This record gives sequence, structure tokens and C-alpha cells, in this order.
Amino acid sequence: MQGFMRYIDGVASFTGVQAPTAAPHRWRQRYVRAATAVGAALVATFAVATSAANAQVGRMPTGWYAVGAGTGDYLVGTDLSRRDGGQGEGGGTIRSLVATPRHVATLQQSIRADLYRGQRVRLSGFLKTGAQAGTFGMASLWMRVDGPSGLESTDYMQDRPIMQNTAWARYEVVLDVPPNAVGISLGALLEGQGQVWLDDVALEPVGLDVPLTGRPGPVVAPGNSPGELRQDALRLRHKRVVYRDALLRPVNLGFLEGTRTP
Repeated sequence: MQGFMRYIDGVASFTGVQAPTAAPHRWRQRYVRAATAVGAALVATFAVATSAANAQVGRMPTGWYAVGAGTGDYLVGTDLSRRDGGQGEGGGTIRSLVATPRHVATLQQSIRADLYRGQRVRLSGFLKTGAQAGTFGMASLWMRVDGPSGLESTDYMQDRPIMQNTAWARYEVVLDVPPNAVGISLGALLEGQGQVWLDDVALEPVGLDVPLTGRPGPVVAPGNSPGELRQDALRLRHKRVVYRDALLRPVNLGFLEGTRTP
């Protein structure tokens, strides 16, 4: 878990770096910290340039970004051929490109927390996974709440991942957004071989009677080595910049905008 959380603890402007190879069933020790900030335009360019490799995957949907796609292990964009998810209008997708991916990839958005502070919020969405028989990969819907000093609460469904060859179903994660929250990041992720589709996403306040699915505070303890401390500080600065300029609400949750290649 520690390696995974350190890797994924980024916002839309981050991309992944190579992680040590690990056994597919070990969800907890796979990833390293995201270390390089890249523009969303570079991510979208990668998706368009590589879409020819798989006709099913089109350009990056409007308002969404990829983390980890630049490693070459995954393709992230919109699946133009599948129309059976959620309300049947298509959706975003992440697809592995190599036999043994060494990284994780996400399709995500990052927004300011202004409209959700002091509330309990639920992220829901329809997800489907699919791969050839014997493929071992895991996916999830996820959400993270960031505060001025770091993580406030998280849920990456690490205790209930979606395995490959799972039919369309609705999933949800529920977190509290404290009064000092700075931003919220959310989306879908794929780890390992296979493909995941995401459609009909919703983010909404709910009552306190709705059970939390995540946990407060950071999942792993902050690093204490000089290198980890530098990366923590760098990541926090980039989060502040991204959230400062982010939208107040997520957009294109039905993946209907920007789903056609030019």
C-alpha cells in the first residue's frame, strides 16, 4: 500500500515514473512517487498520437486528464466503439499496452473544494473491466481530498478492487471534506493488464447517515528521508498551483464532450 499511495498522490499535472516490478497480486507494494509535472496538453497529445495503435481509444475527453499514461504502459482516452455503459453514451477508458505493466494509470479530474467544504460527498460512477482470459489486472473508482498540509482523506478501493472481466456496475466512494480542504481529485485507475471503462460519473453532497468508505488522513506516513521530504514539498506546491486554477465542479461526467477525434 505504501508504494502505491506514494505513487498516486498527485494531481492532474503529474505523470508516473517507473516502479519496481512486483507480483501482480500484491496491491500494496508497486509504485513510487510521482516526480515529474507535465501539462495536460502533453497528456492529450500522447493519447491522440497513440490512438492509432488501438482504434477503440480516441482522444482525451474534455476536462479529464491522465496520470501515468506517459510511461508507455497504458493508453488513456475515450472508447469510441463501446456504447453500452451506464446510460449507453460511451465513456472514458484506460487500456494496458504491454504484457506486464510496471505502472498504474488514472483518468481523473482535480477541482477546488470550495463548494464541498464541511460536507460529506459521494463519488459514483459506472465501471466495466474486460480482458482476455487469464489477464490479471485491477481497477477502481477513487477520490482524494487534499488540505493545505497534505492528504485529508482518501479511498482508492484498495480493499475492494474491481477485477478484470467484470460487467458494468455502479460503484461509489464517500469521503468527508473538512472546512480547510483545498481540493478534490477523483477518477478511475487501472493497475496491471486489461482495460477499464468509466461512465456516468456523479459527485454530490450526502447526509451524515451515508457511511464513509474511505479513511481520514494520509494512508501512509510522510517520508522522512531528504529525498522524500523534497518530493513531498514539491508535490504540495504543485497541488496548490493546480487547485488554485481548477474549476469548482467536475465537468463532462457523461463523457459526451470531446469524444470524437478531429
